[in-house]
Amino acid sequence: MPIDSIRTNRRSFLGGTCCAVAILSLGGGATAASGADPAWAEAAAIRRRIRPPRFPRANRFTPQQFGGVPDGRTLATEAFAKAIAAASRAPGGGRVVVEGGVWLTGPIHLRSNVELHVDRDSIIRFARDPALYFPPVLTRMEGNELMGISPFIYALDCENVAITGHGVLDGQADREHWWNWTRSPADGSERPGARLKRLAEEQVPVAKRVFGPGSTIRPQFIQPYRCRNVLIENVTIIRSPMWEIHPVECENVTIRGVTISSHGPNNDGCDPESCRDVLIENCLFDTGDDCIAIKSGRNADGRRLKRPTENVIVSGCTFADGHGGVTLGSEITGGVRNVFVENCRMDSPQLNTAIRFKNNAARGGTLENIHVRDVTVGQVGRAAITIDYNYGEGAKGAYTPVFRGLTVERMVVGRCQRVLDLQGFAHAPIRDIRLVDCTIVRAAEPDIVSHVEGLRYENVRRNGEAVTGPTPGAAVEPADMSG
Repeated sequence: MPIDSIRTNRRSFLGGTCCAVAILSLGGGATAASGADPAWAEAAAIRRRIRPPRFPRANRFTPQQFGGVPDGRTLATEAFAKAIAAASRAPGGGRVVVEGGVWLTGPIHLRSNVELHVDRDSIIRFARDPALYFPPVLTRMEGNELMGISPFIYALDCENVAITGHGVLDGQADREHWWNWTRSPADGSERPGARLKRLAEEQVPVAKRVFGPGSTIRPQFIQPYRCRNVLIENVTIIRSPMWEIHPVECENVTIRGVTISSHGPNNDGCDPESCRDVLIENCLFDTGDDCIAIKSGRNADGRRLKRPTENVIVSGCTFADGHGGVTLGSEITGGVRNVFVENCRMDSPQLNTAIRFKNNAARGGTLENIHVRDVTVGQVGRAAITIDYNYGEGAKGAYTPVFRGLTVERMVVGRCQRVLDLQGFAHAPIRDIRLVDCTIVRAAEPDIVSHVEGLRYENVRRNGEAVTGPTPGAAVEPADMSG
């Protein structure tokens, strides 16, 4: 896809969303209630702590200096590696600047104190030959650790790493490359993803969970792993094999101004997993799965690692297609706490849910202290807010999911199937959901509210009428505290 087409699509979508926001604002809304959420002072403190790394501009290196040719045909993997090594050795670190043209490469492995800067008229195109992405590296796939195919851009145990610039990162995935790895083996053997899940449940050491050449576990696009001080800014990501941005066990992460447009299977936009202090702001998501999905490990691996994701701010982002706008789960065993979502816009019939939580009795994670304010939703295909304990394995497990504390303030929804779809367990109710100063212009069907305690409405309007409880005709089951 040409760079100009990508930028035109971004401007068109942002313009259309602005129109939807303006129309909703003209429709009026609920008069503000007293008692605004005081937790946002905590969000301000988190934001002050998150500081992106900085790099000496004088220490500048290019792939051309090391034999790279931007012709879209000559493999530049070695040139990138040499430029990154030189930048890392420079006093205070340095920048690898990609200037103009189309660069074909295998995996790019960053080092500490290195910024990869992709200029506006540049495309880094990742080669389709899987053999280039081995030997295996430590990575994580859907919440389970393994030694597997390298992410396209990868950093392990680094400090001060960045990917910046207004250029394009092109994974070249399509139905015949990478995405076709979702198919079952023709010989009927165990799928690699199923084998990984089995090995993790059996607690096989990670060093022995080796998935080498010939395996069909797809690579992540960008994965900083156990890194501190990470910046990903302004780049455009297209045609990803799997999840696009996947920080794992990272701290002090800034993801800003990124455009993600990729509609393949499992094409999550940004999935911080087992991370602390994360800022995602002013990004555009147009994806084939959840736009943002906050995670913390899956089942036995999540319980082994015991690493929650905490202190996450999502601000000023725009969401088009996807399963969920801002999602927590389902690989959530380590827990998630202190998530703040504000000033975001969502609008697409292909966006299923605005705010989505996925958990079950096999995961058993704790989700708590979630705060949402000033979110405008033009339309979503299903519920505006979903909390689902029946996702995936559902009740088939020995671990109790916990959800406590969601406050949604000043959310305006133009059109949705229903406002709420809340499905807890009788022995593990969803607790403390608070809607404040919210307006839903058109909800077609009654809510689903099953095993919920502490659901409160404060100055909420639905279909032009004040709402004081679940909508008439809602499927409501009270929480059973006897179990």
